[in-house]
Amino acid sequence: MLICDGGNLDVLLSQGIQCVVTDFFPKIFSVLRGTIAVNKAIRQFRPDVIHVHGRAPSLLCYLSGHFPDWFTLHNTHFTGQVGAMDIGPLRRMLSPTARRFFVLDEKAKTYLCQSMGINPSKIEVINNGVDCNHYREPTLEERQKARAQFKISDNQTFVLFIGRLHPSKQPTALIAAAKSARAFGLNDIRFAIVGDGELEKQVRREIEVAGVQDICKLYEWMDPLEAYFAADLLVMPSLYEGFGLVALEALATGLPVIRSRTGGAEKMIVEGKNGFCCGTDITDFVDILMPILKNPDQLLPMRAYAREFVVTHLSSKAQAKMLLQHYRAHINDKK
Repeated sequence: MLICDGGNLDVLLSQGIQCVVTDFFPKIFSVLRGTIAVNKAIRQFRPDVIHVHGRAPSLLCYLSGHFPDWFTLHNTHFTGQVGAMDIGPLRRMLSPTARRFFVLDEKAKTYLCQSMGINPSKIEVINNGVDCNHYREPTLEERQKARAQFKISDNQTFVLFIGRLHPSKQPTALIAAAKSARAFGLNDIRFAIVGDGELEKQVRREIEVAGVQDICKLYEWMDPLEAYFAADLLVMPSLYEGFGLVALEALATGLPVIRSRTGGAEKMIVEGKNGFCCGTDITDFVDILMPILKNPDQLLPMRAYAREFVVTHLSSKAQAKMLLQHYRAHINDKK
């Protein structure tokens, strides 16, 4: 059973998976509604394993009288608050609400141990995986159609940013890259920022101020598959990441990636074979990107390796297999 706060559930429902939609928003009446819904769903379904993803569902589960078996931390640390009272000792008490924990990398494990006092023996590192059937290599016709949608010609190199327009994602790094490309006389490079968020107005304004609106476009959030199909390079210059699913999705479609050395980078990028790594400083990102854009032909042989690497090492099937192993061990321990 999935208990969530919405989204497209058609695929799950078509496979006979029960779905309950409730309110996770951190306000008092939302918490009450969510707690009642979670309690009712768990009492009816009677699960052997309760696995929560995020602090709000963990809190609702705890308040409903059902202690979670597993908690997945999807970043290297807890970001933001469940509510106004989520500070100090209360934050420490509520954040690590589970018997055991999944994290995406060793940095997150260290954080839970040092900041939340979690016993390291209760923490397992499991990478995120990607659906390699959905995120796949485009056919030649699909790639041509996608590039036409973004008005990219055959001789142009298309650089793509996809993500929340949030300071942690540094979308303005792409504007800095567009300015540098123009300064270096790289006239066949096009840039796209796809996403929405609190920096939308700032991004639009900086594109205009930089005078690069003819080569750098901002698009509203969309299903990213077509953008991956169209692009030649994905960039992810984030200040921090949990595991960076956008980069993983791009690689699965055969799209090379340049990304910061943050969460998951060392497990995703084989330097020069499926992508490149950079620092979190925008200047460092631009300095590494420019030589790549001066020689874009080097990206072509990376496409096949990018796809093969993800299918072999980072598929959702591999992730699911690891999760099931831990679920079964947990169930056996309870008997």
